[in-house]
Amino acid sequence: MHRNFWILSPNVYNDDTEQEWKEVIAARKCAYIGYEPDDTTGKKLGPKFNDDIQEGDVIIVAQGANRNKHCYLCGIVNSPAAYLEEKGTPGYAQRRTLIHTLNEEELSVLELNFNDCSYGAANRIPALYELKPRGNENDQRITSVILAAINKKGIDELMESLKLSAERQAQIKALWEKFKSGISENSKLADEAEFKKLISQWKKYREKIIADTLSLDDYTNILSNSPAEMPGGYLCNFLERTTKTILGSSKPGNAKNFGVKLNDDDNSSYYIQSENKETASKEEAEVYFNEHVKGLLKSIVEEDDALVKSAKVKKANYSAKQMLMKMAVLDNPKDFLQMYATESIEKLHGEFIDGDSDMDDLLQLSHQVCMVAKDLLKVDDSSPAELIQLSRFLWKYVNSSAIADVDSPNVIMYGPPGTGKTYSVVNSLDFVSQGDSSCYEILQFHPSFSYEDFIEGIKPKGVSKDGNIRFELVNGVFKNFCIKAKNTPHKTFYFVVDEINRANLSAVFGETLTLLEKSYRHDGKNDKNLIKTQYSSLIEDLIKENPTKNKDLAYHFDKETGEVKFGVPENLFFIGMMNDVDKSIDSFDLALRRRFKWVRKECDYDVIKEETRFKGKDEFINIDKYVKSCEKLNDYISKELGLGTSYEFGHSFFMKMSDISKASKISQSNVETLFKLYLQPTLKEYLRAVFAETKLDSELRKALVSFKKNVK
Repeated sequence: MHRNFWILSPNVYNDDTEQEWKEVIAARKCAYIGYEPDDTTGKKLGPKFNDDIQEGDVIIVAQGANRNKHCYLCGIVNSPAAYLEEKGTPGYAQRRTLIHTLNEEELSVLELNFNDCSYGAANRIPALYELKPRGNENDQRITSVILAAINKKGIDELMESLKLSAERQAQIKALWEKFKSGISENSKLADEAEFKKLISQWKKYREKIIADTLSLDDYTNILSNSPAEMPGGYLCNFLERTTKTILGSSKPGNAKNFGVKLNDDDNSSYYIQSENKETASKEEAEVYFNEHVKGLLKSIVEEDDALVKSAKVKKANYSAKQMLMKMAVLDNPKDFLQMYATESIEKLHGEFIDGDSDMDDLLQLSHQVCMVAKDLLKVDDSSPAELIQLSRFLWKYVNSSAIADVDSPNVIMYGPPGTGKTYSVVNSLDFVSQGDSSCYEILQFHPSFSYEDFIEGIKPKGVSKDGNIRFELVNGVFKNFCIKAKNTPHKTFYFVVDEINRANLSAVFGETLTLLEKSYRHDGKNDKNLIKTQYSSLIEDLIKENPTKNKDLAYHFDKETGEVKFGVPENLFFIGMMNDVDKSIDSFDLALRRRFKWVRKECDYDVIKEETRFKGKDEFINIDKYVKSCEKLNDYISKELGLGTSYEFGHSFFMKMSDISKASKISQSNVETLFKLYLQPTLKEYLRAVFAETKLDSELRKALVSFKKNVK
């Protein structure tokens, strides 16, 4: 369904109808938009509302005489329900609810060409006529002007409901400017060129979809046997992978969500989701594709209006809605964010926009955030490069700020080695702190790390004149960072500990452990949530002796009582990282565990696929098989060897393939080389805890066989 435009004409403008027209304008929020169904001859004069007018249609009020009428945007039909109201003359008028109505000052005058439009005889009853596009330049201008007015009104309303404080808006603008400044002109040009290339490639699929010539092979296939003339080999691969670098990842969770999928195990049978058929024939797959997929794709692609397209995506009975969202982005790149993850879009919408929204309509949320962000950050949406940068910026923003927040100020990121824990945290912190390294502190724990290193303690500070070791009370690294955060309350600070479980944590935190809890954080305004530490009394004595020299030792010093106390400020976030594979270290006890949000990082096979396939060479034609081999090896380690998921390899190990294979196809020899150089030494150490030394080589050979067999 296309959005239609209807002209509400209070008859031809003249002295007799001027007052009536003014009344219509004055009452436009509930304006009659109807027709006189029959005149004295029984002739129908206008369209039938229940059949013709749909939710989302645009209503325009017309004023003026004959061909020189002016039109005013009245609103958008909001409710499909309607009722009839008698007007005192023969016939009835229909009333609809209108949204986005403009006030007197905002009424936009549109110059329309009314040639060949007939108005009929309405007997002073407002009559409704469809503005049918004739395909000429003037009609296109009319439509674009009307939609621009609608969009402007919508943006104004969204900006009025902006949830961000003035301070937060300034911070986000500063982040945006810093983000843009780090992008070279060459990168912008490359992004823009690739964007235009993708749009051109998409048109090939678009033309086939509209012409009903898209085949099952065009939709689902195997990359190695896909027809070379179609971009990305086939549509699902094009939308999911080929467009990912520029237009974001739209992975639907599982390829089976495409509804019908060619099985890569035998390259001949198909999976049909709704029928739960694992090995359907091609004939069965084509019937399902023709009856359930082709028409849906066509209805989405044919729709020009972004919001109507959004509604269609929402209502679609199709599991891979991320793919439909990607199609919407390709068709309307200015209207939607280039991101498709539910959690990220909802989080952005919840942070940026106040008010109720349809949380089931993810594409609508994406549209609203896109409109607000473009307005707030003054994005030039005529530039594809800026649109690409905006979505990348917002993706990084929402995922960086998600590491720790006011609701979860303490976070532990854990998982197998090589899963990018340190990399993701460091890069996120540099972004959210706007490059101000003073806002975060990163250190690594080790078995000898102590309370004296972390909070405070007496430590050697050189040698005295008589040759004796001199001891002084000094602050630990965490206490000093807490003092810095307390003294700068308008900033956010992050304390990051790598290998956090390699120290004796109960001893390191001591009595300060409770202060990490959100409800026990210090607000900096009073002495609530402050405690005395084991060295507080000594610090009090030192301050009495020499206030100038020793006052910096105190987190909080009460001048009236002379008491020294310690606290953890509420503008400080604590982030720990750990490899849970190391069994030689103390594990977190329950008192520590309940004070942290635990975020597991696992091997990301999407990262292997994307970062390995694009490394200055043509794409590996069997990249999917290689990724499946990586999954098989990790499954073998965790399940068949019984070591558990903590002993699986992270994606950074498998990404080294891009430096090993020089051909367009990853060979079994390449896989064996990677295994022996990078995986075997670590896996051998894991196996020592389970198998006798004499069985290690045998178990390693079995693991290698499991790793190689999917790559042929």
